[in-house]
This record gives sequence, structure tokens and C-alpha cells, in this order.
Amino acid sequence: MGEKIKNMDIKDIQKMQKEFDLEYFPKFWELNTVEDFMNSLKHVAIGLAGEVGEFSNLVKKLDRRIMNLGGEVNEEYLKKLRNEVTDIFIYVLIAANLLEMNLDDAFLKKLKYNRERFQEFRDNG
Repeated sequence: MGEKIKNMDIKDIQKMQKEFDLEYFPKFWELNTVEDFMNSLKHVAIGLAGEVGEFSNLVKKLDRRIMNLGGEVNEEYLKKLRNEVTDIFIYVLIAANLLEMNLDDAFLKKLKYNRERFQEFRDNG
């Protein structure tokens, strides 16, 4: 608890998450058959969808509150939203570990692709 994440890359964070999962949820990583893999993959997909749903629900409630009552985005809502984004990130880490992918490399490749794909937006301000 209270680990510092200075000078860490995503690969290090993925490793930390995998170590946590192996310690607390070892059966999740017993991937001896295709069915085991699919069960873990389904678990992650459902968990990720649930967390995105919770984030979306908070956004909806915040929007409704501001639209009907006025005001600003307060720190309480920001804290809740940040917490849900963290939960989403954790599920993304687990999914990447399950798929044996390096998120650092995948992100950089996708960023390069997106730079080319969305070039027209950059050129048009």
C-alpha cells in the first residue's frame, strides 16, 4: 500500500496489477483451457462495462444537476469520476495482461496511426 509510481511506465504498472491479481485472485489466472481463458475474458469485459457504466451514470447525474440546478462541477463529483476512471484503468490493465500485450507499445503504435488518421483535424485547427 502507498507505493510510489515515479519513473514507472505502463509495463511496470501492468506488472504491479498482475502481481496483485495473482495474490488476491489466483483462480482468475488459472488458464489451462480455452474455457478458462474465455471465462476470465468475459469477467473482465463485464467488469469493464460495469465501470464505464458507473462513470457514465455519474456524468449523467452531474449534467442533470447542473442543467436543472445550475452551479459548477464540484470536487465531490470530480472525486467520484476520478475513482471510476481509476477502476476503468485497472480493468484495462487486467485485460492487457490477459491478452499478453504491452500497453506501452500498443499505445505508441495507435498514437502514430491516429496522428495520420486525424491529420486533417490538426491542419484545420
